Amino acid sequence: MTSITFYGGINEIGGNKFLVEDKKTRVFLDFGMQMGKAGKYFSEFLQPRTLNGMGDYFEFGLLPRLSGLYRRDYSRHTKYEDDYTKETLFDGVLLTHAHVDHAAYIHFLRPDIPIYCTEATKLIMQCFEDTGSSEQYLTYKENFSIYENSDGEQSRAKKADHREEISRPINIIKPYKKFQIDSIEVEPIPVDHSLPGVCGFIIHTSKGSFGYTADLRFHGRRSAETQKFVEKCASSDLDKLLCEGTRINKTDSDTEASVEQQVSEAITSAKKLAVVSYPVRDLDRFLSIYNAAKQAGRTLAIDRKQAYLLQLFESSTDYAGIYPRLDDPILKVFVPRKSWGLVDKDPEEFSQKLVLEDYDKWERPFVFANNSVDYRDVAKKQKDYVLYCSDYKLQDLIDIRPDEGSSYIRSSTEPFDTEMVLDHERVKRWLFHFGLIKSEKNWTVSHVSGHGSQDEIKQVVDGSDAKSLVPIHTEHSEIFDKWHKGVQKVELGGNIEL
Repeated sequence: MTSITFYGGINEIGGNKFLVEDKKTRVFLDFGMQMGKAGKYFSEFLQPRTLNGMGDYFEFGLLPRLSGLYRRDYSRHTKYEDDYTKETLFDGVLLTHAHVDHAAYIHFLRPDIPIYCTEATKLIMQCFEDTGSSEQYLTYKENFSIYENSDGEQSRAKKADHREEISRPINIIKPYKKFQIDSIEVEPIPVDHSLPGVCGFIIHTSKGSFGYTADLRFHGRRSAETQKFVEKCASSDLDKLLCEGTRINKTDSDTEASVEQQVSEAITSAKKLAVVSYPVRDLDRFLSIYNAAKQAGRTLAIDRKQAYLLQLFESSTDYAGIYPRLDDPILKVFVPRKSWGLVDKDPEEFSQKLVLEDYDKWERPFVFANNSVDYRDVAKKQKDYVLYCSDYKLQDLIDIRPDEGSSYIRSSTEPFDTEMVLDHERVKRWLFHFGLIKSEKNWTVSHVSGHGSQDEIKQVVDGSDAKSLVPIHTEHSEIFDKWHKGVQKVELGGNIEL
């Protein structure tokens, strides 16, 4: 028997966790955070307890309770210790991409479960792990570890020196190159989404083949890849297609090219500083902002995480040369004042060593680099700059003090839940205070989604020619009924057979 069990990504946007079982092979397709469902129970100030391992997640169905799947350190001090087995009962996780709703929960998994992903996905995960994210994708430090201290007594290992670092086996997959996981053959096919390295999959099992779209669109820089995925599906005689439908109820048709044009016009019309917000992981969006800044004859001051990510991609054999290098004259790395605020102090009073200690190790190479700037540089020549400023770095505006005539360009996703709406309103108050927007209620957004609109999803459905279709990653599965006679609806935790 060959089956697919759906532990997330059903009747919701994101949280994809699909278990494929064929003969004795058990493989997950993605292992993401169910953001919508998690938000119903937890918030910024009400988080799952570390001490309870995964128990709080099991309680609300945010993780499937399956033996042989999770880390020993998360289960050994809880009532779920019996779920741990000596050997894993799972053969791998196929990651479509590095967004949290597809990848974030892999940090719960045992280290002997292989992760399969593209090099770009690995680089993005490495960036966020190296730069201090709580997301542990590639390695992790064992929690609940005990060691013998200098007094010969047991102590809890709080410091990294007393905690073993465990690496996960990361297997890099190549686009269009088939590979085998026991009885399952996997064909990874690139698709266009809002970050690089995204792959859909065609899965060949002992009982037939099915496709998994991942998240896709036709309106980005790589629309030809999505088209090729659809054509591959059509030629593969698919029994089923797991098809995303995030924006299946939306009919707008803006493109990444139109965003670049809109941003370029906004930057050109700005009389002083142009402030822009966009997703750091979205390197295609970064490229649009870069092109717009270049066209306007301005310097783009980017975030340190953005700079670190660009360095990783430039060091890659497969991706070197695709995105601008850090030594590009258009680019500068913005170094903010941190906790001690020493970057602008008298160097005779505070040594370079003290200044660097204000920053994390990964940040330090940027602090005194030739291509770095701080608030003083931007404040003096505001008309010369486009400044990246995320919602979490608005304090930098206090130091820069944007001149009258400065503007703000929002090129990030719109809110999808109540908490995000509240956050947006708080951000607007900051921008209104500094004159970057004229009203607390309104701002100009130049953004296109990483997901296809209704017409684009229909194009995927029609072109793939699958015998049956399973709606995933959507709150509007009913729309698929209009386009396909073989729509299969499944509930969370339910399964289907091939």
